Amino acid sequence: MTGMIIWVCCSRNIDVQGAWFLLLMPGVLGFAAIAVAGDWHQNFCRQAQQVIAGTELVAELHLHEDMGSFVKSRVGDMPLTVHAFFSNPAPGSELPRTLSCKMRTAGRINATLATPGKPTPTTGETDCAFVHRRMVERVAADIAPSARKIDPASILYAEDDTTWTGPGWLEPWPWHAAGFNNTGNLTLRARALYAPDAWWLPMPDAFKGNYYCHLVAPGYLEALIRGDLTVSAPQPQ
Repeated sequence: MTGMIIWVCCSRNIDVQGAWFLLLMPGVLGFAAIAVAGDWHQNFCRQAQQVIAGTELVAELHLHEDMGSFVKSRVGDMPLTVHAFFSNPAPGSELPRTLSCKMRTAGRINATLATPGKPTPTTGETDCAFVHRRMVERVAADIAPSARKIDPASILYAEDDTTWTGPGWLEPWPWHAAGFNNTGNLTLRARALYAPDAWWLPMPDAFKGNYYCHLVAPGYLEALIRGDLTVSAPQPQ
């Protein structure tokens, strides 16, 4: 890919959630990430951060090439840094079906990046389902109405399947965020991790203030809307 820089991270980015998961996956030890300046599909987790927190801040993005490095990655505050991982290729294809984004909550961004005497940098949280809505709008804008086999207005958005722990977010894997329901409507359902930046949450402060989403990958969504896929999508989980 053009416009990419390999970025190797240090051991302080290994968190307890990642270590727990790696115990279940022997041999997954690679840790290289990529700083991305490519097309909007690859950069979508940046937009997802803006949507999830209601902010105009543009985060730095690290796009991971393997599951191990993504699991170990930690969202950053200064500068605001998000992590992305594409996975779950469609059968007989290299087209990834799932995009996973690690982001910050609005509360965490306000707590770390707000300037005294000025408006807070965020307007409040939405959810992963709302991120899916914005993704559909963006994808549909790139497809002429005559080229659409699925009307974007017919797409349904299921409530997020939400957990607050890293291991819970990673199971089941892979996450199938897109499929067709019994009436034939394309249905999107995200898997979310929401850990507010709150004193009462029973976890170390380093793990608070995170908002993660397993989403449909934009390229896969585009292929579904265009009707380009010859393999039926699975039922959404």
